[in-house]
Amino acid sequence: MKNRLTAGFISIMLCAVFLSCGSEENEAGSKGIEYWTAPSIELSRFEKQVVDKWNSTHQETQIDWKTIPAGNTSEEVILTAIATRTGPDVLSNVFGGFAAQLADAGVIVALDTLPGFWDVAENRKMANIIRNNWFYKGHVYVMPIYVNPEMVWYNEKMLDKFGITELPRTYSEFFRLLEKVCIPNKIYGLTADVSSKWYRRWFDYLTFYTSASGGEQYIDVDENEVFLDSKYGIAVTEFFFRLFDEGYAPRFEIQDGFEKGVFFASIKGAGSTVRIKKLYPDLKYRIALMLVPDDYPEDKPIYTLAESKGMVLFESSNNKDKAWEFMKWYFSGEHDSLWIALTNYLPAREDLTSNPIFTRYFDDNPTAKLYADILDFTVPLVLTAKTVEIQTSLNRELWQPIIFGTKSPVQASRDANIAIRRILKSGPQVIN
Repeated sequence: MKNRLTAGFISIMLCAVFLSCGSEENEAGSKGIEYWTAPSIELSRFEKQVVDKWNSTHQETQIDWKTIPAGNTSEEVILTAIATRTGPDVLSNVFGGFAAQLADAGVIVALDTLPGFWDVAENRKMANIIRNNWFYKGHVYVMPIYVNPEMVWYNEKMLDKFGITELPRTYSEFFRLLEKVCIPNKIYGLTADVSSKWYRRWFDYLTFYTSASGGEQYIDVDENEVFLDSKYGIAVTEFFFRLFDEGYAPRFEIQDGFEKGVFFASIKGAGSTVRIKKLYPDLKYRIALMLVPDDYPEDKPIYTLAESKGMVLFESSNNKDKAWEFMKWYFSGEHDSLWIALTNYLPAREDLTSNPIFTRYFDDNPTAKLYADILDFTVPLVLTAKTVEIQTSLNRELWQPIIFGTKSPVQASRDANIAIRRILKSGPQVIN
């Protein structure tokens, strides 16, 4: 679900969804289990094989699988479908913020209340992942499918050209290298998305914050507190301010700039490793942990942010029992070697590097194993129903001003902190 909704539209649609989830029956009740997945070629290859396997052995409960229909955004399509009682029983590729909004509206099932939930979690070796990442208001609404940690890629040709053998660990070390290998406003240092798309901050600013803070979140949802004006937040803001101010990052978009050799470094997730190999087979790069502030303790592990998505079950389903049986089977673990082979995303499991079913994949894709090796030091996305609103404010108050130099790093950090704290302390949006 790469396209996103505005917070206001989601709020309006959720009201409609909530009102629609009364006693009228879901159409899916008469045609098996309706299952929707993201419109992705790689994901569809996997889903087709898995659904075909289920349908061949469960004649009494067939899965009607389809990708999310076309629309302005995936979430908009889903909410409209639920409100008109044409939605699925089961939906995958759901990120935590959207799941939290659906949970607040009462339209998805608290999965931990269903029989056998923790057995499934334990058998798939993801119980701790769920306990640490997926509880929302005392329950678990999402069964996690994959995790996608971020690391830094360095252009190997540039490293070799300048005889660089040791990759940087701190901000100062990184900028010293940029002075060697970059030409300001021509050959750049680090890719950074200059757009105001709220979800892009997961892949630059918020990943850097996670590393700078030693794995701490930038907000505390329970306490309605924000930490962007902490020493960690200001250090990250100063890093990006300098990057743009000194011409080491462009104030305009360059499509696939790292792959084309215009950038020295880029932040990329585990899912990029095989994609890049196919699209840019001649690209040579080295992968390293995220950069940290100069005073980051040398004996402390370096953390990173990990995008994660999963599967939900809708309250409107008339086939909850059967749909839950399908979900338990889906997450039995027997499909995860196929999943990683076809999608190149890491399954949400704690045994990736020790389970022999993944050995062949990691032997063939050693760069992907680098990501699996750091899963113990990954931090999930903040689980809040106000994700869109919060990160939109982060863009407005901090990111865009830093790019164009209209605020100092300290002022931008403080302004974002104030604005996001106000959002956290506000109640649910009321639609008149």
